[in-house]
This record gives sequence, C-alpha cells and structure tokens, in this order.
Amino acid sequence: MLREKVPALCGRHNYCQSYYLDTVVEVSKAVGKEIQLEDILRVIIEQTAEVMEAERCTVFIYDESTNELWSYVAIGIEVNEIRFPLNAGIAGHVASTLKMANVPKAYDDPRFNCEFDIKTGYQTRSVLCFPMLNHEERLVGVLQVINKKSAVAFDRDDEILLEALSGHATAAIERAFLTKAYVEHKKNQDIMNMAREIQMSMLPRKFPTLSDDSNIDLYAFISPAKEVGGDFYDFFFIDDHLLCFAIGDVSDKGVPAALFMAVVKTLFRTHAKKDTSPLTGTGWTGVERRAPAKKDISPRQVLDNINKELCRDNEMMMFVTMFIGILDTLSGQFTYSNGGHNPPYIMFGNGRIKRLEASPGPAPGLIGEANYEEVTLMLNNGSTIFLYTDGVDEAKNNEGKMFSLTRLEELLCNISCSSLEEMTAKVVSTVTDFTAGASQSDDITLLSIKYYDIDNVKNNNRPISS
Repeated sequence: MLREKVPALCGRHNYCQSYYLDTVVEVSKAVGKEIQLEDILRVIIEQTAEVMEAERCTVFIYDESTNELWSYVAIGIEVNEIRFPLNAGIAGHVASTLKMANVPKAYDDPRFNCEFDIKTGYQTRSVLCFPMLNHEERLVGVLQVINKKSAVAFDRDDEILLEALSGHATAAIERAFLTKAYVEHKKNQDIMNMAREIQMSMLPRKFPTLSDDSNIDLYAFISPAKEVGGDFYDFFFIDDHLLCFAIGDVSDKGVPAALFMAVVKTLFRTHAKKDTSPLTGTGWTGVERRAPAKKDISPRQVLDNINKELCRDNEMMMFVTMFIGILDTLSGQFTYSNGGHNPPYIMFGNGRIKRLEASPGPAPGLIGEANYEEVTLMLNNGSTIFLYTDGVDEAKNNEGKMFSLTRLEELLCNISCSSLEEMTAKVVSTVTDFTAGASQSDDITLLSIKYYDIDNVKNNNRPISS
C-alpha cells in the first residue's frame, strides 16, 4: 500500500519531498511486477490516480503506424479502446507538441473535447496531461489525470509528480512492447523452424549409392536463403531401371515460395507417374521403384502438363524454372527437357565438361501454351550429370560481384573428389569462401548423378571415361 498522504495544505513539495520519492518508488515497484501490456496499463492507471488524488487517469498509447492515440483501459469509462487523431483534444495537443498541459477549467479551453462527457454524463473540471517520451525523446504516449479531488485544479507539485510517474510508466510500456515483440518473434521462429522441417521432409534424403546391383551414384544438397525457400530437387525410379529426377527454383522466396514449391513437386510426381502401374516395392537403398511403365515417360510432356496446371488460376503470377531428366540406367540413355532453368553440365572427368545447351522453354507458370524441347543423348561410363540453381553462380560477395558461370565451370573442370558428396561439399565451400561472409541472397541447391556402365559394375571395373 502507498503511504498515507499528508494534507494538501501542508505544501507537499516544500515540506514533504520524501513523499514524492516514496510514491514514485511504490508505483515503479507495482508497474515492474507486470509484464503484459494490459496489466501494466491497469496498474499505471490505478496507482497514478491514487497518488495524484485524481478521479480518473488514462494512458494513451501512440500508434506510429496510424498516427493516432489509443486508450485500452480507463477508470470509469466502459470502453475497451478509444482512438483519435494525434491533434485531437488536450491529449492530442500534448502528443503533437510534446509539452505538458495543465488545464484548470476544461470547458474554457478550446482544445477540450466534451464529446465523452456528453455521452457518459461525466463532468470534467481540471486536466493535467504529460507526454511520455523514451530515452530517444520519441513519443510513446500520454499520461492524463482528470479532476483533482482535494483541490480545484492541479498545481506545480502535481506537475512534478506526474512527470516522474510518466517516466516509469514509459519504461514499463516499452518493456511490455519489447517483451511482446520477442515472444512473437520466438513464436514465428518456432513456426518457421517447423515449416523448414516439413519442407525438408518433402525432399528425398536417402540417396542411391554404387553397389553390386547399382550402377549409379546420386547426391543432393539444399540450403534455403531463409528458413524456407523455393528451391527443390526430387528423384525416384519409374521402373527397375528408369531414374526420373528434377531440380527447380520458384520465382519467390520464403513461405510463398515454399508453398508453391510443394505444389510443383506434387505435380511433378503426379504427372511423371500417372502412366505407371501401382507401386511394387523399394529398390536400392530404399529409393522408391515402380513396376514397368505402360508407355515411355516423356520429360517434355511432364513439363508441359505441369505448366498447364500452374497457369490455371495463377493469380499471384508465380512461376518455377525446372529441369526434368530421365536416365536409363541399363543403357545410359539420358532424356531431358528444360523449362527456363540453368542448363546442367555433364562431367566426363579429366577436366572435360559439357554444358547441356538446349533451347529451354518458358518457366512453368508463365505461359499456358508453351513448347518444350526434348533432347536424348548417351552417357559414357563414369559421366556425372551436375544440376544446380542460380543461387550458386549468382552468389554475391561483399563487393556485389557474382560467383559466375565462369568460376563454376573452372571449378568443375579442376575438381577431383572420390565421391559426389565430397564434390558437392567442395562446390559449396568454394562458393561460401567467395562470398566471404556476405549474407546468402538466394537458395542454393545441387543435384549430381554419376553413371557407370552396368557391365563395368558387374566386372568391378569402373574407370572414369576420358
């Protein structure tokens, strides 16, 4: 409880200065116990009205986004929230000028708005209003008391006391805002982390490796620029020897891109498998396999079907660059189609690479009627298909320079690694070293597939082709 006040006539400021210190400390303690903004405002109002001997007290918070003052809690007024422009009423004038106002006769002051008195039947006599400023002298709100109980109007002693109380109230309100912002940030961070886990779980994480009955090696890597992103990769076996794979890059970033990516990935699997018979089991290392297809699957046709689906009701005008390939692991026949994506490379070993230059069609989602080219070639024993997104070649350092295709091609020509995982790590570390601490501006995704002739695998003879 606050200590008992001395009579007003004794001259509180001149003779009882300890009273000011005690009351401010008591109010500060009471406010300091609360964390929620609603509770803080309630305590400020109750304690300030008591120590100021005022009939009413109101805390008006400044909303910078709307340039308004609002009150969430007010003693004696059954209104949850009151909002008004910054220049309205006495409180608005104080907020605009950042100067205290002591009005002994409210109805004689042109700034006074009697609207609330008329609605409630209340009679406002005197008003003392003080701006609440933070340490940067920025407006946080206005602290207002109405109708001095023990006197006709508020005096100089009251002004000094309200100024002190407003400082503690300002600190408490800012602490509440910071606490709320932290909680919201933590909550959003937890949600984003969960979204990332969900998105990553949609991508295959178990890769086929070279073994006695497997003549391919595959490895993938993805690093979103934000918690979630729009890059993706996917692969699965259409039948016992046809490996279907894709890499894509959605036009946006963050949550919208992640949602669009999920749609694209679902469409890819749906259209690539629609002409196959039901699932018959799993193959090497648990990678999904299906029974032989009823008819040949065309990467061009799959890309065309995805494009038509994405263009339907695409009000957000989002799109995705996408490369789709099918590798016949028995013969080494490689068929692919490109929808606006970075052309992959074939790595032959011994410093030789080849860029898969084909006329790419438009990115799916842009044009409803699009023509996609389909190309077929034969892979040599030991060849590696290297796919990537533009987060690699367009990665920027602190000077704004991009990693570039030239550096990527030079790296692929000179790289020498014992596994695709090691090769992928080398590419990622080289890009990271180039950016030298600059923030990652785009998602980075890599997908590599190495093919060995099946006869060489059976004979345990796996030379890299020259």
